[in-house]
Amino acid sequence: MPFNTIIKKIGNTTWHNTYALSFLLIVFLVFNYITPPLQSPDEFDHVKRAYALGEGTILFKPLGNQSSGTEIDDGLLQYIALFDPIGLNPDKKITATDVHKANELQWQNAKTFSATVATAYYFPLIYAPQALALRVSRAISLSINHSYYLTRLTASLVVLLILGYAFSLTTPSPVTLALIAIPMSTYQLSSTSLDGIATALSVLLISIFLKLMREPPGNNKLFWFAVIIFWLLASSRLQLLPLFLLFVVLFARDKNKLHLFGSFIALGLVLVWIAIASAHTVDHRVPSSISSGQIALAYVSDPGSLIQVIWSTLTDSTTLRGWFSSFLGMLGWLTAPFPGRTYVYLFTTILVIVALSFSFEHLKSHWYLNLLFVFITGCSVFLILFAMLTTWTPYPSRVIIGVQGRYFLIPAILLSYGLFPSISKLSNQKLVPTIFCLAGFGVYCLCITINLLLVRYYIAAN
Repeated sequence: MPFNTIIKKIGNTTWHNTYALSFLLIVFLVFNYITPPLQSPDEFDHVKRAYALGEGTILFKPLGNQSSGTEIDDGLLQYIALFDPIGLNPDKKITATDVHKANELQWQNAKTFSATVATAYYFPLIYAPQALALRVSRAISLSINHSYYLTRLTASLVVLLILGYAFSLTTPSPVTLALIAIPMSTYQLSSTSLDGIATALSVLLISIFLKLMREPPGNNKLFWFAVIIFWLLASSRLQLLPLFLLFVVLFARDKNKLHLFGSFIALGLVLVWIAIASAHTVDHRVPSSISSGQIALAYVSDPGSLIQVIWSTLTDSTTLRGWFSSFLGMLGWLTAPFPGRTYVYLFTTILVIVALSFSFEHLKSHWYLNLLFVFITGCSVFLILFAMLTTWTPYPSRVIIGVQGRYFLIPAILLSYGLFPSISKLSNQKLVPTIFCLAGFGVYCLCITINLLLVRYYIAAN
C-alpha cells in the first residue's frame, strides 16, 4: 500500500479517533493498575461525594463547629485514613502492610459524620457513574479496596465513552489531543475525582456546539443534550458558566425562542444551586473573620483592589511557575513533580504541534468563533481566580492562593478547538509530521508518568 494512502487512512476521522481512544484506554488501564488509591488532589472528598449521592444526600451541612459534610461509612473512612498520609508525605511509599490492611477493610454499615467541604459546592449528579459503581460494589459485597478500584475503572471507562462520542461528532485538533495526552490530564482522567468526567463532558459540549453550527437548524435532540451537559458542568464547575454564551450564539443564528428559554432555565437552575450551596456550606479550611460572600462583596465594591490582586498574581513569577508545572504534570497530591527539563520537553513538543496545526485560513474563516472562544476562556479564567480569591485566599492578600494549573485545562481545550483545524483537515505535508509528533508525545508522556509514579510510590531512595 502506498505511503500516501496509509497516511490518508490514518488521517481519516474514524481511524485517528480509534488510535486516540485506544491509546487512552491503555493509559487508563496502566494508571489504574499502578496508581495507589486516593492519590489525586482531594480525591477522598470526591469519593465521599459520590458515596453520599448513592445514599441520596444532595446537600452537605455543617455539624457543630465542623465544616460542611455528611455521614460516611466507617469502613470507607478507615480506608481514607490509611491512604491519606501517603498522599501528603512525598517520602512515604506504599508497603505490603498498607496493601494488606486495605484488602482487609470491609463496609461497616455504620456511619460517622465527616467534613467534605472541598466538594460541598458541587451539584452531585455529575458523580453518578462513581456513585453507581460504589452502590453496586456494596450490593455484591466487594471489599472497600475492590470497590474503589471498580469505581475508578468505571469512571475512566465513562470518560473514554464520552470522549469517543465527542470525537465522532467533531474531529479534535492535534492540539486538543496533545492537551489530553499531557501527564496531568491523563492522570486526572484516570482517577475517581470530578476532573475526568468534567473534562470529557466539556469536550462533548464543545463538539456538539460545533456540530450544530456546521449543520442547518433543527437538531433538537443534540441541542437539549447540550443544555443538560451545560447544567451538569456549570453546577459543579462555576468557572464553566461562560459556556452559556454558546447557546446565545445558537439562538442568534436559529432564532429558536424555545431553545433560548430552555437555556435560561438551565442557567437559572445553576444559579439557584450556587445560592443554596453557598448558603449552607461552612468552610473552616481557611481561617477568616468574614465569610466568602463578604470577601466577594468587598472586592466587587472596590474594583481597584480586585484588579490589583489579579495583576499581582498574573505577574508573580513563583505563582506562574507553579501553574506551569501543575498544568503539565504535578502528580499525586502535588507532591510528585517531574524534573525541570521534562517540563521544557513537554512544552516544546506542544509548541511544535501548535506550529504544525496552525492555519491562517482556518483563523480567517472561523474568526467569529475564535473571538467567542477567546472571550469565554477569558471569563472562565477570571472566575477561576475570583473563586479562589474569595474561598481559599485570606483577606486581604497580595496574590491569589490555591490556584492549580490543571484548572486551566478546559479553557485551553476550548481554545484548541477554536484556533486550530481538526486533524482530518490537515494537508498531507502537515499530517505526517503531526501524527509522528502526537504519537511520540503520547508515548513519551506515558513513559515518564509511569516512571514518576513508580519512583513516587514504590521505589525507595538509596
